[in-house]
Amino acid sequence: MKIAAISDVHVKAPHDEADKLLSAFLDHPEVQSADYVLLLGDIFDLMCGPHEEYLKLYSHLFDRMDALHKKGKKVFFLEGNHDVHLQGLFLKRWPNFEILSEQMAVIEKIDGKLYYFSHGDEHEVDNEAYQRYKEIIHSTPLRFVANQILPYAVLNYVGEKASKISRKKGSKKFDAELVKTRFRNGVQTTTKGEFDFVIGGHSHVKDNFTLPGTNSVYLNNGYALRENTFLLIDNHVPRFVPITFSRES
Repeated sequence: MKIAAISDVHVKAPHDEADKLLSAFLDHPEVQSADYVLLLGDIFDLMCGPHEEYLKLYSHLFDRMDALHKKGKKVFFLEGNHDVHLQGLFLKRWPNFEILSEQMAVIEKIDGKLYYFSHGDEHEVDNEAYQRYKEIIHSTPLRFVANQILPYAVLNYVGEKASKISRKKGSKKFDAELVKTRFRNGVQTTTKGEFDFVIGGHSHVKDNFTLPGTNSVYLNNGYALRENTFLLIDNHVPRFVPITFSRES
C-alpha cells in the first residue's frame, strides 16, 4: 500500500511556482502509482466558498485530481486555514463528494496500521490566539457569509490582504526549531501515541519524529515550495521524494 501526501503548497495564482509544483506532484510517477493521495490543506493560498471562478482558474489542477480519482485512488482534500468552506465548490465538480473531506481529520486503518491525516493546525495547542481564529474561520456564520453573501471579487480582495498581513507577521517571528518542538509536543497532546502514523502540515517545518515511549511516527512535509518534496509512505516506510519542475514562467 502506497500513500503520497503534500500540504502547504500555497498556490496564489494559476501557473505560478506553487501551481507548477502541485502539478508536478499530481503527475509524479510515485503519486500516479499510489493508493492514497492526500492534499492536506493550504494547497491554495486563498480559496473560500463555492465560487465557480476557482474551478475555471484551476481547472488544470482539478482535472488532475479527477483523473487520479477515476483511476481508483483514494484522493483526500482536507481543508486548511487558507482553503476553507469548499463543500459547495467541490460538489459542483464532484456531485457525489468523492474528494473533499468535511472532517478536520481522517482516520484510516491501512494494512493493519492506524493512520491519522489532517492539516495539522489542531496540534498547535499552545497558540490560543490561533485556535480562536480557527474557530472563527470555520464557524457557521462565516460559512454562511462565504457561501451566500460575499461575491468572489470582494472575498478575494479581503482574503489577499489578510494573507499578506499574516505572512508578514509570521516571517518576523519564525523560528523553525522552536516550531518543530512545539508541534512535536502538540502531537503528543492531541494524539497520545494512539496512531501508528500522524501525517499533517501547517507548521511549514519538515519532520519525521517518533513520539517518546511509543511507536507512533509524526510526519510533516513542511512548506512545499521550500522543500521541493512530498511525503511517500510505501508499505509503512516513509521517505521524502524530490519534486522536479521548471520555475521559469
